[in-house]
Amino acid sequence: MTKESNKKSTFNIIDIFAGVGGVTVGFRAQRNDCTFKVRLMVDKDPEAREVAIRNMPDVPYLVADVHNLSGMDVRKHAGLRPDEPVHVLVGGPPCQGFSFLGKRALDDSRNIHLIDFLRLVKELRPWVAVMENVPLIITSHKGVIINEVIENLTELGYSCCADILAASDYGVPQHRKRAFVLAYRAEMRTPPQFPIRTHERFPVALNLIRNGETRQRFEPSKLPYVSVEDAIGDLPPLKAGEGDEVMFYETNPTTDYQRWARQGSIAVFNHRSRAHTKDFLQKISVIEEGGRNQELPAAQRFSDNYYSQAYARLHRSGIAQTVTTCFGNPGSGRFTHYRDLRSITVREAARFQSFPDAFVFDGLHSTQMRLVGNAVPPLLARAIGEQIATELVNAQVQQPPGRPKKTKETPEERSRIMRAVPGKNTTAEVTLRRALWAAGLRGYRLHDQTVTGTPDVTFRTERVAVFVDGCFWHGCERCYREPKSNQAYWTMKVQRNKERDATVNEAVKHAGWTVVRVWEHEVLKNPVGTSAKVIKALKRKKLARVAHSS
Repeated sequence: MTKESNKKSTFNIIDIFAGVGGVTVGFRAQRNDCTFKVRLMVDKDPEAREVAIRNMPDVPYLVADVHNLSGMDVRKHAGLRPDEPVHVLVGGPPCQGFSFLGKRALDDSRNIHLIDFLRLVKELRPWVAVMENVPLIITSHKGVIINEVIENLTELGYSCCADILAASDYGVPQHRKRAFVLAYRAEMRTPPQFPIRTHERFPVALNLIRNGETRQRFEPSKLPYVSVEDAIGDLPPLKAGEGDEVMFYETNPTTDYQRWARQGSIAVFNHRSRAHTKDFLQKISVIEEGGRNQELPAAQRFSDNYYSQAYARLHRSGIAQTVTTCFGNPGSGRFTHYRDLRSITVREAARFQSFPDAFVFDGLHSTQMRLVGNAVPPLLARAIGEQIATELVNAQVQQPPGRPKKTKETPEERSRIMRAVPGKNTTAEVTLRRALWAAGLRGYRLHDQTVTGTPDVTFRTERVAVFVDGCFWHGCERCYREPKSNQAYWTMKVQRNKERDATVNEAVKHAGWTVVRVWEHEVLKNPVGTSAKVIKALKRKKLARVAHSS
């Protein structure tokens, strides 16, 4: 086997209507034969971006309305050269035009983002296009919408397939169904097909489980479905109103899914239960594990105006129902914990969605619920990605050409490269923020332009400004190495940066702030120890404030 045949393929992917990045998490999973490199995520939700870049700081994320972007715009923001292909374009365009009566579904203004997706397929010419949506896009009005979508893709030179996939068939502990369209360019000479399901079907009749002493297997040829207890049974038990954004694991994992979920996580994040009134808890306490409101006597029942799953309770051997954006409310679905008398937490919902524990959600509780509920389950995305990866490799699809070797960089090229180095959300910054979060610190601001020097992190109440200094740019005595070319320029530039740092320090202190400066290498080598410096400064300011007020 030649050296060239051993080379691992790399395929570019662009994720539009990306949300918090469930598809990106799934496609980034490790593979033996190839790698998906996510060149760009796009969504108009800035809160989704903040969570995505905290968890995946190496993936560019553009906050923009896809409707206003051309294919050229997307390529530019993705950093793709004119000769670099887009291998996969994936997106879940919002689509609300299901109540129309006309024959042309794509003429409905509510379906404008479907048109946007098709337009970008035309302009970017990806080898593979994947569209995700609600099942109604296939079932509504005898499939008129999906037929028009496939008709348009066929005219663009793609062969297509469409189907409704159940996430639980691919190891997701949730009965979530989503519609997918898979389109391959004709040059691939491969008919598109969806991945074969890997897990057994969950039994429709819940009473088969509720009345059984042991969990039954239904399809021995498949892996067992992942039950509610398989997914969340190891998370710390809570009463209503208990929990925290950062907690420690209290028990060891007992299932393969729990072990997988814990990989790379230092703590349990987002495991805070919503508080419920005593009267409300008393009322739902009569609903048994796996039971629902309609099974209660009339005198104990909630209003019959609710749909069938309202106030229903999970069963440990069952499977979670579709996680919505309101799972903190037991009246919104089967979201009452099977063991504890409370609604499920954000972390439990994230487990049901197949997000690993290391993926942390920020923001208000309502924001976290929205981001979790709207996401594509990463394990479902991974299954689709593995199918696409296999067929791209087998079809020997065009790889990005190698960059030509240069004998010497021109000053202009070097300047362009250095300008491209990110000034915000560097790896060191994100590492420090994760350490601060793990230490329980909340309420800080990022890149506050109202403070001189735009600190990387500011605590406005305590008036503490934190700067993460890059070792090269700020002349770290331990790490700085002078470039071999244009030494006079770089010596002067770094010296100016040091002088500016000193000026900023004085101005910030004069305004009543405490300055904490940490080096890039400090954060990367010892994030916990570096965060301790920040915590120490915060404690000093708090003590000083208390002493002053008394």
